[in-house]
Formats: sequence, C-alpha cells, structure tokens
Amino acid sequence: MTRDLDQVRDEVYRRLGGTADRPAFRVVGWEADGEEVALRYAIDGLATFTERLTFVGMDVGAAADDSVAVRGALQLTLLTAATSYLKVCLPRDVHLGPAPDDAVTMVEALLTDGLAELAFDHDLDLRGGFDVHHDPVPAIDRSGPPPAGVLVPVGGGKDSAVTATIAAAHDPDALTIAVNPRRSMRTTAEAVGLPLVEVRRRLDPRVFELNDAGAINGHVPITAIVASICAVAAAVLGRGTVLLSNERSADEPTRRLADRDVNHQFSKSSTFEGLHVAAAAALTGGAVSAWSFLRPASELLIARAFARHPHLLDAVNSCNRAYALQAERVEWCGDCPKCRFVQLTLAPFVPREDLVGRLGFDALDDPSQLAGVRALIDPDAKPFECVGTIEEAQLALDLLADQPAWAEALAVRELGRSGAKAAERLAALIASADASALPEPQRTWFEEDVVGRSEALR
Repeated sequence: MTRDLDQVRDEVYRRLGGTADRPAFRVVGWEADGEEVALRYAIDGLATFTERLTFVGMDVGAAADDSVAVRGALQLTLLTAATSYLKVCLPRDVHLGPAPDDAVTMVEALLTDGLAELAFDHDLDLRGGFDVHHDPVPAIDRSGPPPAGVLVPVGGGKDSAVTATIAAAHDPDALTIAVNPRRSMRTTAEAVGLPLVEVRRRLDPRVFELNDAGAINGHVPITAIVASICAVAAAVLGRGTVLLSNERSADEPTRRLADRDVNHQFSKSSTFEGLHVAAAAALTGGAVSAWSFLRPASELLIARAFARHPHLLDAVNSCNRAYALQAERVEWCGDCPKCRFVQLTLAPFVPREDLVGRLGFDALDDPSQLAGVRALIDPDAKPFECVGTIEEAQLALDLLADQPAWAEALAVRELGRSGAKAAERLAALIASADASALPEPQRTWFEEDVVGRSEALR
C-alpha cells in the first residue's frame, strides 16, 4: 500500500524548514551570457535554485539574441531540468510560466512516469499528484526544413559508440557532444574520429544540502535533460538533428505493478521521445529535434553491431558506477547490473578470452554474481538500470549455451538452455528490426550498418 502523497510532501517540506502554507514549485526562467547559461527555479518558502551550464566555445548568449530556435531549446532545457529540483519535496502546485501545450504535456509525463522510479522507491504514487499551471502561448510557426547536420551525444557506452561510428562513416561533418565529459566519452569520440563538443552541467549545491537534510531523492529522467541540453548546442551550431542512441528495449517496464508500470528508462522510451520531439517542435518551430537512430534495434542487435569494431571496446565504459555524479571513475566495476548485462550481450559476438581480458572481469563465471545474472531474466527482480529485455537476456544465455567457450561458465550452465533454437531466435530478432520510421539517410545507415552488413565499416 502506498503512502499518502500529500502527507509525505508536507512532512518533508516542514522537515527541510519550509514556511509557506501551500508551497509551489516555480520555473523562473533562463539567462544566457556568452558560454554560460543559468536555469532558475524556486520552491516557495524553502529555496531558490540556479543550475549552470557552460557550452564550451559557443556564444549561446549572442545566439539566443538572434535565434528563436536557440531560445526555444533553452526553454525546453529549463523545463526538463526542473525535475532535479522539484523532487526535493514534490510540491503539488507546479508553475511553468509561458509554455505551449505540447511542452506542458511533456512535463506532465515527466512528473509521473519520469519520476515513477523515485516514487516506487519511496512507496508513493504520483499519478494525479500535481496541479500544473502555465501561461498558454502558441507553438512557434517556422517555415522551411530544419538545418542539415547531426550532433551525436556520447555517453561513454557501447550504444552511442555504435551511432557515432556509423554517423562518422556516412557524414564527415558529424559532431559528437558530451555533457560533463568523462574519459570514456572523450576516448569514444577519438576512436570514431569525430570532434567533441563539450557542455558542463553544474547542479545548484543547495539541492545536495537538502538531500542531506532529508529531501526526497532518487532517479530523475536524465536522458530528457541531456537530450534538451544537446538540442541547445545543435541550435547554436545550426544543426537540425540530435542523434540519440536509445534502443527499443527501453520500452519494456522495469517493474509491472498491479495498477501501473515503472520504467527506469522512461525518458529513453519511444513514448517519451515522441513527447519530447513534439515539445521541441512547438518551442523551436521544428528547427531542431532529438530522436534515436537505434530505436528499431534491440540490445542484442546493437551488441552485434558494436562487436564489428573491436577497437571500440578499449574506448567505452558502460558501467554506471563509473559515472558517479560527484566523483571520477575510469574503470568497469565488474560487479553491477550494467556490467553483467553488457558482458552478457557482447559475449555471443566476442571471443571469451578477448572479452574477459579487455573488460577485466568475468561476471558469467563468478559464483558471487550468479544471483545478479539471474535477476536479468526475472521480471520480479529486473534491476533498475539501463538493461535490456528479459527475452533478450535469456536469448543471450541460450546462445552462449551453444558455444563451447562459454557453455561451462557458471551462469550459462545454470541459466542457459542448449538446443533452444537460439540461433533461429536471434535471426528472427534481427529480422524484426523495422527501420521504416527513420528518415533518410539514417534509414539506409541503419539497414546497412546495424542490420545488414557484417563487415566493419570502411
């Protein structure tokens, strides 16, 4: 049974020292000066917040003065980043200021499905829990097609490395971009041979102080925030497309409850992507959009494409512990859900000795990690991480059960099923990748380089 939301939000607000009778969360606005952008928010009677973004080498201030698209992308970022501060005590009243209807719809989804994991962790249900207020404004009307050119966000992991590699092969003017770049993000850009645009995001320190004092804390829809920040950079640089790397596996809920689904990857899902594209169109007049090149693909199909480029394995790091918010790590931890899943999906396509040697761990033959691997195929225990579907995790285990090099690894021996027609199931999974919704030329890129072509890119 969930706790009473209004009671919890009031208890937390008072514990943090809030003084308003009915506090509201307010999206105050943004300011841009040179490379620097300030995003401002407030919770009545408790705190004001200023998040700071540095777009390295870009005069966002001047661009915002001249471009409706840049101003719209900044407003998009202001709205998505609000979740990092609103979660402090989840005020019922949320004031967005001026916003077109599509942007409001996007925010409403972020406040429920986007914060559903946070709510689950705190035994809350946020559905119907907010009164969202805004000043209606019309969507921006802009004639003409969006600018050409792509900007590829790299997160340091295998999926964005695949997208960046394919973009580099087809578009010599493509750029990569990283928010708060870490070593693996830079090495990925270097490995694919594309210039790297850098953005630094600094949360207001006050939010960490409130967390320490007992604020509501937990997962926020970070992909929505990063995609919006990248849209600002794209608008400043005159590029029309932010080419994300979210796969179709992100649509599977992490947990199915009796009355609702909870998806750790909601802001990577196709549902949210549609809402974000619509909000960006309304705010920028269609001058920039962020959508996923890998949407038709499953995690196994992406792992298969990644394995065609062995040099990438030395550049990437898909371990989430390596990206701790307030620390710098450079290695795979080798003992977390993401490390287990990445090794599991790559193992059918990379020789065991090579994979284990270069990753530095063998989670599939480690007795202490057997329960963690089992959780990847258990719908009641699937971890709240960016991992793929139950079906494809089982398929990977079954593929390994048919490979002599892996068949005796503990997790494969315990959980894999030899003779389960794994090769045929993989072929069906590959054939199900439908790229028809992708625009050209990316549709051709996908069909050639993710699905159809088996040799490395030239």
